[in-house]
Amino acid sequence: MNTTTFRPLQDQPFETVAPGVQFSFLRRHGGGGGGMTVLVRMEKGARARRHNHPGGEETYLVSGKLRVGERVLSPGDYLWTAPGEGHDGYAEEESVFFVVLPGGLDVTDAR
Repeated sequence: MNTTTFRPLQDQPFETVAPGVQFSFLRRHGGGGGGMTVLVRMEKGARARRHNHPGGEETYLVSGKLRVGERVLSPGDYLWTAPGEGHDGYAEEESVFFVVLPGGLDVTDAR
């Protein structure tokens, strides 16, 4: 059964997942695929380790400047990464972005 999910601002805490990288888990998708919808905050200079997306990834940059692989995103930019493609990330400025990961996230570097 599908149900509507509402998360008021005060119920959207951020968790540190790597140095300078925080996730607010807005929704964990059902079905056992590890899918999730998250709001991400990255401090200027923070790095997201190389990773891939079994179900693809949708990214919408809300604020800041973010390098994803070879692309540099500015506020309002949207990026679709196809399933199985990998990249890293680097916050050129403090950044906030919305991400949908239908198949979850696999970190591929062992740093």
